[in-house]
Amino acid sequence: MDRRLGNISDMLPRRARINDLSLPYRSGSLYTLVMCTVMTAVLCALAVLCSEPFVVPSVGPTIFIIFAFPLSDQAHPRNIIFSTIVAILAGAIALKAFGLVGVPPDLTDLTWLRTGALVLAVALGTAGIIALRALHVPALATAMIIAAGLLSKPTDWLAVFCGVVVVTYLGFAINRVAGKPQAPWWRPQPPTK
Repeated sequence: MDRRLGNISDMLPRRARINDLSLPYRSGSLYTLVMCTVMTAVLCALAVLCSEPFVVPSVGPTIFIIFAFPLSDQAHPRNIIFSTIVAILAGAIALKAFGLVGVPPDLTDLTWLRTGALVLAVALGTAGIIALRALHVPALATAMIIAAGLLSKPTDWLAVFCGVVVVTYLGFAINRVAGKPQAPWWRPQPPTK
């Protein structure tokens, strides 16, 4: 009996689900540990060599998702890139909306203005990610980092974006070379009801 396979999920073990981060194909623990460590070291080395803030807390979960759950929607390069762009714009708009451009961060003594900027950044980031159907939750941390004033210059925002691009495509290439199944650029998701 010649059974035609409709999509890649038909070829994976039954426990594997591509669209669900809780149960997708998972890389082995040792592979994930080694690759996350190597990728973080590469990004840190680039940050030191270029004197740019390529390394921010939101990049860590991105690296982990790329290597641990390479078939999840959150590991799709399109979703990572688009959600990061949305997050950077959301953080910048929130800073501008509350007049906090150039104001030093004040997280130990949070003001109502900074609170408003943080809330607006998350709201705009979430709305943009949903509108573009570009699910990558760690990007919302980038929006908060910018709205908190921790990265206040547009050149810093560009550096964060460049760091995410490096991680995304280098991680994609490493997974391919290692023979790991990898999410394509993008697989359209059905619209939510």
